[in-house]
Amino acid sequence: MAVIKAVSSKAGIGQAIDYVTKEEKTEEKLVSGLHCEAETAKEEMQATKELWEKTGGRTYKHFVQSYHKDEKITPEQAHRNALQLAENTPAWKGFEVLVATHKDKKHIHTHFIVNSVNFEDGHKLQWSSADLRELKERCNAQSQEQGLHVPEKGKTFEGAEREETVAWKKETYQLLKQAEQGEVKSYAQDIALAVLDCKETATSRETF
Repeated sequence: MAVIKAVSSKAGIGQAIDYVTKEEKTEEKLVSGLHCEAETAKEEMQATKELWEKTGGRTYKHFVQSYHKDEKITPEQAHRNALQLAENTPAWKGFEVLVATHKDKKHIHTHFIVNSVNFEDGHKLQWSSADLRELKERCNAQSQEQGLHVPEKGKTFEGAEREETVAWKKETYQLLKQAEQGEVKSYAQDIALAVLDCKETATSRETF
């Protein structure tokens, strides 16, 4: 079973790249670049920003694809899967992406560091909840094709029943319930689910 999440961090793009490519966390063959060389990704991404004079603001987007600890998958296969997802993500067309697979924890996971500036025309990366949903759907389809498990709706990464979302206002609660049943789309529900996901993986208040 694999899940994909967007990661929020205050670290600069250089720090993020240094972290995901740490020698003790991965291997050379499990670090790849899309539209850039893995070894010089930091320099290439910075050069793109300077070329289009867009060095300020958000400098990158960070995503993680994680496999359940009991999933029968090799780091190499997980890395290939991640590269396939990156190559076929429409919103990332023309953007440099660093892909690094880690196996230093109980579960295999892959980091995606996406430059915020397009090297082809200089436009800034636009990423919506619909883009993330589409990426997750392709991740699920990929798992199905390979005979891997797919996350069950209403259950956590570990397979337990997900906590029910609550709200202080009756109107908000009714909207959340409709969203849970797939009747409407709600950004509030997206936020609530993201919070529950973070609670499962965060190891401290700071990482949460």
